[in-house]
Amino acid sequence: MIPSETTEHAADGGGVLRAIAILSASSLTLFALAAVAPSLPAIERAYTDVPDAALLTRMVLTITALFIALSAPISGMFVDRIGRKPVLLSALVVYVVSGTAGIWLEGLIEILVSRAILGIAAGMILTAATTLIGDFYDGEARNRMAGLQVSMMVFAVAGGTTVAGMLAETDWRLPFYLYALALVVLPLVFLGIREPARSISSGQTGGDATGTPRKAFLGAAVIYVLIWLSMVSTFIIPSQMPFLLPEIGISAAFLAGISIAIFNAVAASIAIFYRRLRGRFDINIILAGCFLFLGAGLLLAATAQALPQAMLGMVFAGIGFGPLMPTFFAWLLAIAPVSLRGRFVGGLTFFQFFGLFASPLYSQPIADRIDMTGAFAVTGLLQIALGLAFAGAVVSTIFFGGMRKQD
Repeated sequence: MIPSETTEHAADGGGVLRAIAILSASSLTLFALAAVAPSLPAIERAYTDVPDAALLTRMVLTITALFIALSAPISGMFVDRIGRKPVLLSALVVYVVSGTAGIWLEGLIEILVSRAILGIAAGMILTAATTLIGDFYDGEARNRMAGLQVSMMVFAVAGGTTVAGMLAETDWRLPFYLYALALVVLPLVFLGIREPARSISSGQTGGDATGTPRKAFLGAAVIYVLIWLSMVSTFIIPSQMPFLLPEIGISAAFLAGISIAIFNAVAASIAIFYRRLRGRFDINIILAGCFLFLGAGLLLAATAQALPQAMLGMVFAGIGFGPLMPTFFAWLLAIAPVSLRGRFVGGLTFFQFFGLFASPLYSQPIADRIDMTGAFAVTGLLQIALGLAFAGAVVSTIFFGGMRKQD
């Protein structure tokens, strides 16, 4: 279902097309990473004569995530000062050009440069799209839209990786054509999104953000730390699952792909129902459940002796990850001052993708010192500790709330 709009924008019309445009644009961000992943082994073989080809080939994937993170704060400033729609349209054009550049670029360094530019475009797209959700939706509608946004992003990763894998079997350059899908999104954004009224996009007050600016900045800082920790710890699944399974005697590469697909599919399916979860439970309860399920999933995978338990771990982890990103997105949009909303979202995008980029830097040293099962186990225990901390916050709130009522 498409969320309803806030009353101040209801008169604009085109609500369904606007929602489709925002969600379609959002789906391109993680897709920017996923579409090229199956081509990496073939790219490495194609450039074996290039010094450090193995390292540079892996950077084809990671440099995009790094530049999404680095560009996001600047993107947030542009979104607030220039406008949501102009930034989004410009980013989509850059996305098409830089994404498809791998079709015709000859040198590996040139491809890396194009991938960095693609990261900048993807960061601008996600920042603008998320800010627009804050502009046009509030309350339950915003919660539903945040869940749908994450669900679309994750489904795009799963579908994009699958299609790209089939194309890469024929030619490693073919998956780069998939980035031309942004051409479909361009008219949707142009026709379906109207730039929010000036009082919303650049005014000093408005929206549903509450509290003082200082309180908003402190709240944002907490969210930034949490999303960074979440991405560092959770991205161990797509980045290291192919290395975990051989340690437990499962060497077939396609099974690693299936396990990651299960994680993504479960997470995307759960995210769709985020509005209902948020309508029933406090943020602390949701975060406690997210981290406890994630931790349990990683521990199940780390202690697995056979494939079924590892797959069950991915189901648990997917259940935990599904509501996590919508919670952070909706939470930040609720506290961000309207005049700074783009910059707040840019900060969120920075920490989200910098955590993704840093994840292998965290997990690989643990795996080198112990093994990959140890890296999964340590990460699972850390996530359970986070879950217990939020559970403790829930218990404390209930306990002290009861004491105040007695007084």
